[in-house]
Amino acid sequence: MKVTERLARYVLETSYPSFPEEVVHQAKRCFLDLLGVALGGAKQPLTQILLKMVKEFGGKPQATVLGHGFKTNVMNAALVNGAMAHALDYDDTHVASIGHPSAPVIPAVLAVAEWKGLSGKAALEAFLLGFEVETRIGIGMGTKHYDRGWHSTSTFGRFGAAVAAGKLLGLSLDQMKQALGLAGTQAAGLRLVFGTMTKPFHPGKSAFDGVLSAILAQQGFTCAPNIIEGKKGYVEALGDHSRLAPMVKDLGKKYEVLKNTFKPYAACLLTHPTIDAVIAIRNQYNLKPEDVEAIQCDVAHFCLDSAGQVEPKTGLAGKFSTYYCAALALAEGVAGEDMFTDKKVQDPKMIALRKKVKAKVVPEYKDTESLVTITTKEGKKYSAFVNTPKGDPRNPPTDEELELKFRSLAPSVLTERKIDSLLKNLWNLEKVEDIRQVIRLCH
Repeated sequence: MKVTERLARYVLETSYPSFPEEVVHQAKRCFLDLLGVALGGAKQPLTQILLKMVKEFGGKPQATVLGHGFKTNVMNAALVNGAMAHALDYDDTHVASIGHPSAPVIPAVLAVAEWKGLSGKAALEAFLLGFEVETRIGIGMGTKHYDRGWHSTSTFGRFGAAVAAGKLLGLSLDQMKQALGLAGTQAAGLRLVFGTMTKPFHPGKSAFDGVLSAILAQQGFTCAPNIIEGKKGYVEALGDHSRLAPMVKDLGKKYEVLKNTFKPYAACLLTHPTIDAVIAIRNQYNLKPEDVEAIQCDVAHFCLDSAGQVEPKTGLAGKFSTYYCAALALAEGVAGEDMFTDKKVQDPKMIALRKKVKAKVVPEYKDTESLVTITTKEGKKYSAFVNTPKGDPRNPPTDEELELKFRSLAPSVLTERKIDSLLKNLWNLEKVEDIRQVIRLCH
């Protein structure tokens, strides 16, 4: 099966008018959500380190680092913006592919579109094509790819960034296959780094490598044109019970972007069913931390596999701790970005409450499911089961809720006036003649 070529043909033969209205609207929601979390991450330590490095090594002023207004070369801009977008671990998630699809693609799209002075419609088109390609590859790779230790966002993100950049650069069919090849041979990213600065670095590097792949292919740089399905290629080397057919099934007929999840909590998505369940019990029975003897969380396999840090020491590690997230949900009733600080995680009261949390895997549970039972000091037990957490495509946020999330994050770098203008432009992105109009509002 010539999967690499079929994906390349799909990207080249599909244009903006092919997308249904609901798909385009969802793409705008992705841009709005991703830019919000990126701006929210603009002052994170990892962003400052990357920005310092980029400034030190220099580069032609082709594209802008969001939130800072600093211009660097197109690849470096994609790198910093991609890492920044995932710095808070608050960006969108595609459950079926086990990844964060917008973080590698949108920074690549914005960097190339700004460099070339392209339209908002071109950006939407390229993003949707990149999103479809990367998530379908992720679905085909399957859960065992992730289970083995590969960070799916990083391994499939390069493909999405490469085809999105390639679409904007007008690559030919052969060049697009070469770009996919270059993306595939650079695919990497290990889950051992979760809870450190390197997890956000992954989508940033994917955006960088994707743009680099498209540019090299345009210049005639050669690679294997069948990188996905070829012998000793991507699937054979990185796969485990992976399948090619899902990568191209219903291509152009069904859209994975409609199955995207937007996070209401600033933590690993797999903690969200537990957070929802704890908050539901807390609110229904008016429970306070001092009332509670124990919190039992029954969760899916990947929940503890990805977010099983029992004793987090930093705010970043807290995002990957089901134990801290459950304690936080009970103590505060929220789990926003300001709740994941080193100070909060190390608070003696939070540590004491976190130690009351126990978690176990229920093999048959899906990733969106969690059963929480809270036992009070009086011996009463209260339970809640969640299977469609807030943000899930079956329980999506409204446009207004996404705007509120954006407005909670952007003020760290933008004035209210710029926030209003930026939101207006994003909701009308297809009418923006030059993406630089949007970029100028991002710092």
